Amino acid sequence: MKMELRMKKMFAVLLVAAFLWLSCSKSEGTITLRYWAFGGSGDMNGWLRDRTEQFMQLHPNVRVEVSLKSWNMIRELLYTNFVCGTGPDVMRVHANYAAEFGENGFFYPIDQFPDFAEVKSWYEPYAIDATCYKGHYYGLPNSAIAFVLSCNRDLFDRYGLQPPRTWSEFRRVAKELTRDTDGDGEVDQWGLVIMGGDRGGFAYRLAPFIFKAGADFLSDDLTEVLFDSEAAFSALQLFVDMHQIDGSITPGFLAYTHSEINDLFSNNKVGMSIEGPWFRWLVGVKSPGKDLYTVAIPVPDHLLAQADSLPTLQDMVMEAINMDSKHLQEAWEYTKFIRNPEADMAWIEQDFGALAVTHEALNSERAQQIPDLPLYQHELTIARPWPPHPQMIWIVRNVIAPYGLKAIAGEMDPRQAWNEAAEKAREALEEQ
Repeated sequence: MKMELRMKKMFAVLLVAAFLWLSCSKSEGTITLRYWAFGGSGDMNGWLRDRTEQFMQLHPNVRVEVSLKSWNMIRELLYTNFVCGTGPDVMRVHANYAAEFGENGFFYPIDQFPDFAEVKSWYEPYAIDATCYKGHYYGLPNSAIAFVLSCNRDLFDRYGLQPPRTWSEFRRVAKELTRDTDGDGEVDQWGLVIMGGDRGGFAYRLAPFIFKAGADFLSDDLTEVLFDSEAAFSALQLFVDMHQIDGSITPGFLAYTHSEINDLFSNNKVGMSIEGPWFRWLVGVKSPGKDLYTVAIPVPDHLLAQADSLPTLQDMVMEAINMDSKHLQEAWEYTKFIRNPEADMAWIEQDFGALAVTHEALNSERAQQIPDLPLYQHELTIARPWPPHPQMIWIVRNVIAPYGLKAIAGEMDPRQAWNEAAEKAREALEEQ
């Protein structure tokens, strides 16, 4: 009896061992890549999952795990996981992080791959160059954004207004749009709405005016702070005057994010907003059929003759690879597959709220039917990204945005706020 029981146990052990051996044999040679998709619309991420499935069908030895992450948690999640050795193999991030994470040795310089020169040729120069830091490229462009002025066509047509080209026109139009529409003695329609609830979002809307004023944030060698110049300060002062003197900026702007801005714009409570290529889609979802005028950011009056060459802010998203990935070649093949010209056509055929970045997609017949594309393409060819300094995004969120908002809201004297912001930025550069 004991011998029989012992034989049964041995047989069970052999069965388990055989099962484990077979399982290992089936998975032998299969690797797993982890992809973290920071941000992105629901449609974009749905497309990403479909594209990833196609990649795995073509590469049966590779399994890709896609995880969706908050755009606002990029730095925190990546630093924590990189330091612990648990970071993803591939990740969708802001292209400005090429400087910060490239400098710190977390992103792999993809120009080290033998076929990089060929892959680089897929992209518009402004797109691929945005991923470059100190001569190395740290990602493939995912999508491009240029900031422009969105004008509410219903209100502009109602009052016979034209989209502004200069700052004086911008201010005048905003005042004309600011009205008490129901006669109760209270203003209920405003000329401009700005994003104040997202500090980074606000800075991204102030920066185009600073660039259009002919100013910059850092010197070319990235050692000097320049945004306390008179030209840069004049951009901030424009918003201060519009809010504190004209009352033409929505009073609740300090709390506004995309949701509030879209609600106000779609319900004809505001006439203008500083936005990017996502805005037409957002408005269309909220108010189907609603139209808008999309124009370049206005310029200072004395620079009108140079309006076509003054830059706005460029924003680029890229796909980066972890320096410590155990599967660099497979990560590279996957990255190319989700960003090659064929994949980029999805940004033409569907509205993901951003722009395609490859020559082939942008010059396709379908691309010619996209509203506003010629404007965005022109602006992107002259646009500037944030300076590629490892501390720049921290400065944007924690210095430029809060001090700028305090100045506009009247919490600080504008000149004092801007000077303090410049000093804080200098301290950040020195700490690097």
